[in-house]
Amino acid sequence: MPEGCQSVLPDQTLLIRGVRLKEINQQTRKIKKAAFIPRRNGQDDDGLSVSQPADDSRERLMARLSNAEGFFCKFQAGTVRTIEEGTIRLDVCPFPTKIDPYHALIKGVPTSHVQAALATRLAEKLAAIASEYVPP
Repeated sequence: MPEGCQSVLPDQTLLIRGVRLKEINQQTRKIKKAAFIPRRNGQDDDGLSVSQPADDSRERLMARLSNAEGFFCKFQAGTVRTIEEGTIRLDVCPFPTKIDPYHALIKGVPTSHVQAALATRLAEKLAAIASEYVPP
């Protein structure tokens, strides 16, 4: 199990991540790597935030995921676990919060500016498995 995880999500678990409109290619609708680059302010040091959709409306997801723009991408937990780069292997573990009981974290993406190139390669791989998610 990844460091700091009490359990992991099953491979088939659908996950979503809030993205900005500028992080979606407007011609292809593919997700850009920028959607998975850790923030430099330390807020992503524990991992990249994701959640499960739980059939929520766009408005409910915007509130739960603190996403003012209302755009999302989706992927499965198992596909995250296939991503490796050198000795780094990504994983996803549940990390519920008061606001979001379905909250989870993608673990393994380095946040140190020294490892920015590695974080960028991992972000590219995460973007490659992601697709746009439109809430019901």
